[in-house]
Amino acid sequence: VEYIAPGEYMVRPPQPPVFMFVIDVSYTAVVTGMLQTVVSSIKETIQAGQLPGGTRAQVGFITFDTSLHFYNLNSTLSQPQMLVVSDLEDLFLPLPDDILVPVSESESAIVNLLDSLPEIFQDTKINESCMGSAIKGAFMAMKHIGGKLLVFGACIPSVGELPLKSTRDNPRLLGTDREVELLRPVSDGYKDLAAELTRAQISVEMFLAPQQYIDLASISPLAKYTGGDVRYYPNFHIQHSGMKLRNELMHVLTRYMGWEAVMRVRVSRGWKITKFYGHLWIRGQDLLVVPNCHSDQTFAIAVDMEENVTPDPVLCVQSALLYTNSEGERRIRVHTWAGLTTQNYSDIIGSVDVQATTAMLSHIVLEQSLKTSLAEGRNKLNQQAQQIVQAYNVTPTAEALQFLPLYIMGMLKSCAFRGNAPDITADIRTNIWMRLETLSVSQAAAYYYPRMMALHSCPNTVGIPDDGGRVTLPDMLNLTSESMTQDGVYLLEDGDVMLMWIGRAVAPAILQALFGAASFDQLDPAAAEGVVGTRGDPLSTQVAHILQQVRAERPVPWMQLKVIRCGDPTEPRFFASLIEDRTIGLMSTYNEFLQSKGYRAPSATPPQGAGG
Repeated sequence: VEYIAPGEYMVRPPQPPVFMFVIDVSYTAVVTGMLQTVVSSIKETIQAGQLPGGTRAQVGFITFDTSLHFYNLNSTLSQPQMLVVSDLEDLFLPLPDDILVPVSESESAIVNLLDSLPEIFQDTKINESCMGSAIKGAFMAMKHIGGKLLVFGACIPSVGELPLKSTRDNPRLLGTDREVELLRPVSDGYKDLAAELTRAQISVEMFLAPQQYIDLASISPLAKYTGGDVRYYPNFHIQHSGMKLRNELMHVLTRYMGWEAVMRVRVSRGWKITKFYGHLWIRGQDLLVVPNCHSDQTFAIAVDMEENVTPDPVLCVQSALLYTNSEGERRIRVHTWAGLTTQNYSDIIGSVDVQATTAMLSHIVLEQSLKTSLAEGRNKLNQQAQQIVQAYNVTPTAEALQFLPLYIMGMLKSCAFRGNAPDITADIRTNIWMRLETLSVSQAAAYYYPRMMALHSCPNTVGIPDDGGRVTLPDMLNLTSESMTQDGVYLLEDGDVMLMWIGRAVAPAILQALFGAASFDQLDPAAAEGVVGTRGDPLSTQVAHILQQVRAERPVPWMQLKVIRCGDPTEPRFFASLIEDRTIGLMSTYNEFLQSKGYRAPSATPPQGAGG
């Protein structure tokens, strides 16, 4: 239910939508094409009139390397004016009034600036970053209004405010009990800055495209505690990652969003909230501050019974979100959920929601791992699996409990919690953890138990849009190599990436139809993503529709397609996701894992749609 908020819910006039773009223009940002991708995507969004708020929307731009560059976008100027601030010790705003401008008045100046930025910095040799100072400068420019701060970085912030050291990266700690040291911030500097930004109703979205270590663990609190997200593109290059960055940036700019938001959650008598999970700032006991809320956000709460109070027979949970929409209306959105309580053990076990339990367990274990160690987090998962087995032995009719161990095994084998994994750097692990903190239930389930489907044997009813545009997907396969054959083509997706595996004995006609390749050896995996769906062949069109449907079901993040041939060096990545087999993360099959926890494997297959 949504209500228009009365005047007493406003401490100031509703804020306009404000987008401040803070863009790295160092050597790395230029030569990899990050700068070009960013400015062309922003330009495309603005020229299409897709920024929320219409004539109310305002934008501003700051670029940075070892200096800050502010831009006067006043509509009276024939072209934008650049003002450089090199003294990072004594930061000031060179033009307080003309950094943020209405898009409707200054569109031509904005487009001129976006067109000229790659040319201005094309010959730069500077390869250092004052990202911390740039964010401080943006804060100074927008703190009187608030809004969304979009930060684009290509290298570790090494000069100016809040500098970090690349020497902190220590691959020798990966896989040891000390690995968690690399996953914690080196200081509270970026968290403290986040607190300042939150008070000014500013949310930070980060797009980081480095070639080397960037200390994501230290930077990411800036996004986490302002209600934003981190998008990480390691070894970025416009040729292979440009489309992903473009799609994700345009989505962030155009999705439905609310401004200057706060949320309060209440529970009925006899119950208490013990924990909040997600990207937010908690003010006081229970006020969640989310300067910019949007349709991709997920929060989780843990609820417990209060002592010495008889709880109501119905547990009610109610959230009230107070926000300003992009049209300037102050709104209150109220969600109320009610659940029956019971003291009957069988009823409790029988009503377990496997995927919701998996998502909550993910939050709990992630927090435990960061506080103690990854080994302790894995111990917690193994203990939970053991307890679930015992519960199942007591209540063997509880079908849901058959499948919780499957998801837990998926967690143990995932890149989030896998041990002895030198290929998972500190930045990669931090990025995964940041993403897991905001996933919906279905997204978390898909990450720990991906979907796999065969593409080479699609019946005519699959991959064809119905009258409503929806596409039927192929049946989901068990995550084991026993589901596969060498003459097959298989798609595996976990909500983060799509992997397409090509068997060595695939018929030449299929390779020709999908990729325009005459043989297995002539198939170029790097070029294949751009070819799928363009051949005009019925099978090619079917597969293109399947990929579109998967992306439509999971629009965030934008999933790249990576084609892997049997025997390619990247093949272990595909087989690491076949969690019912022995994998690099845990050398146990599903049956062996169940037996190690004390019970016989169920004969049932994983629930249809286990991956969400």
